Amino acid sequence: MTKNIITRFAPSPTGLLHVGNIRTALFNYLYAIKNNGKFILRIDDTDSERSTDEFAEQIVSDLKWLGIKIDKIYKQSERIDIYRKYFNQLVEKGFLYECFETQEELDYKRKRLVARRMPPVYDRASLNLSEEEKNHHISEGRKPYWRFKLSGKKNIFHDLVRGEVSVDTSAQSDPVVVREDGGFLYNLPSVIDDIEMGVTNIIRGEDHVTNSGIQIEMFTSLGKDSPVFGHHPLLVDENGDPFSKRNAALSVKGLKEKNFEPMAINSLNTSIGTSIEINSFQSLKEISEILDLSKLGRAPGRFSLDQLIKLNSSQLSILSFEEIKNRLENQNIIASKTLWEIVKNNLNYLSEYSKWDEIINKDIEVENLDYEFLKTASDVLPDEPWDNSTWNLWIDKIKVSTDRKGRDLFLPLRKAITGLDDGPELKELILLIGYDKIKKRLLGK
Repeated sequence: MTKNIITRFAPSPTGLLHVGNIRTALFNYLYAIKNNGKFILRIDDTDSERSTDEFAEQIVSDLKWLGIKIDKIYKQSERIDIYRKYFNQLVEKGFLYECFETQEELDYKRKRLVARRMPPVYDRASLNLSEEEKNHHISEGRKPYWRFKLSGKKNIFHDLVRGEVSVDTSAQSDPVVVREDGGFLYNLPSVIDDIEMGVTNIIRGEDHVTNSGIQIEMFTSLGKDSPVFGHHPLLVDENGDPFSKRNAALSVKGLKEKNFEPMAINSLNTSIGTSIEINSFQSLKEISEILDLSKLGRAPGRFSLDQLIKLNSSQLSILSFEEIKNRLENQNIIASKTLWEIVKNNLNYLSEYSKWDEIINKDIEVENLDYEFLKTASDVLPDEPWDNSTWNLWIDKIKVSTDRKGRDLFLPLRKAITGLDDGPELKELILLIGYDKIKKRLLGK
């Protein structure tokens, strides 16, 4: 019997989501909807000192803005009792053991191993402590922390992206699962939640490959099969540097504030480093139908802001007036269908629409114009009523009167009429601006 697909995204609310970790969320969501499955958001907020409710709320807001529909939201801070129950089971089974080294002692051991050019793997000294030695440490005021005992074997698993993957646990230190203060660290709660929530597929960055090898043993220790893993290449910026929660400029919140379209971000993020042509898609459903994780490239995906701007412009050009009308009016901008159809191919951001609304409906000031030429153009400006033939009729008259053509003719007109060097076709704009405003602008009034 085929399992119902359940994927999850498990960010820590310790900073803003950026395009790098959103890539993980997108892959999980796209995989879920492609397989008629469910997508879970799990807030990893066990680090109470760094986690904030504000960041947790922003994560939910960012995902919804991008069009990612969340079937269920969990907070790990609300599930501590569940983790303790599983923790006790693993202690009883002998998979967890308590340790007493201080951080200074661990650092000293690690430095000695590195100096001898040996892997800095924990030596399991605490595993051999007698009860008397443990009690002695406790009497000194030391509090135990807990490690999971690895098998030392190679864990081989099929990866949705990378194919066959092998993780040698003999090269890894037994992972710490509970701190001295009793707080749970990443690995164990993650495994417990995946079991409890029925997660079938875990898609995450390739920096988690070793974690997956370790977590497979944790699933086994609890008598459960592990989910199917997939590890995608990480995203880097234009300089080849990894993204950081401290880089607010390329956070989802920052991109939203800069008026980028969510589907432009989604389109670029899921196309980079794949067999998909970088294009502007209209929906996540459309992307899910063609995305094949097994065909992801192995090199890091390079996220270009210039490329995003081009995609954003392309995304706006395919939006209908009905799709943007309410968005503009929510910003107290009167939306005109006629103006939208004229300018939408010339916008990088939706916020630029208001610029053209002002050019059409308000007075503009432009300096350093070619007033002699513009006076001649004004003299031959056709009387109203105007129609689609007015522009060509006017240009023919200007050519006869000035002997100008090409850029020498069109650029001074555009500059006087709009105040800009480029933009939509003037033959359409002048019909919205009208005779009186055109006349004034040509004469510099």
